[in-house]
Amino acid sequence: MSDTTTRYPQPREGITGTERTEDDLLALNDKAIARRLMMIGTARALHSACLVGNPAPIVADMYARMRAPQPGDLVMEVGIPFRKNDPDGQIKGFGILIDHRKEWASTDEEWAATLAEEPDLIADEDRFHDHAWYVQYGPAAEDVCRWTNCEFISIPT
Repeated sequence: MSDTTTRYPQPREGITGTERTEDDLLALNDKAIARRLMMIGTARALHSACLVGNPAPIVADMYARMRAPQPGDLVMEVGIPFRKNDPDGQIKGFGILIDHRKEWASTDEEWAATLAEEPDLIADEDRFHDHAWYVQYGPAAEDVCRWTNCEFISIPT
């Protein structure tokens, strides 16, 4: 349930990617994807190496930074069990973080249709919201994936 005094943005509202054709980090050709999958594996190993008890201060600092991605960071999704057989999911979960925020789980139009079908619902009191992550995974401005029910880390660069 949402707070009735809070107005969240709709899914994808105000989210835009950036043309990154000069940046080969987000290239989607076969050679670039092989390199990206290697980077994903290395970043996953680094993240796992930070999961130690009583870490050295430098390890604790690195882990804290990885766990707090900021817009503009290179990030990867780690909340879904390793996607060994899902390279598309790995690729779309690796890129530049545009934003992460609370927003409505459905558009205003979808919510209006739900209210029309279920008259017992009470406007915004019964409307759900998500914590959404927007990651630009490819070089084109429209190569942006919306993620929910997930966990991202920043990749130290």
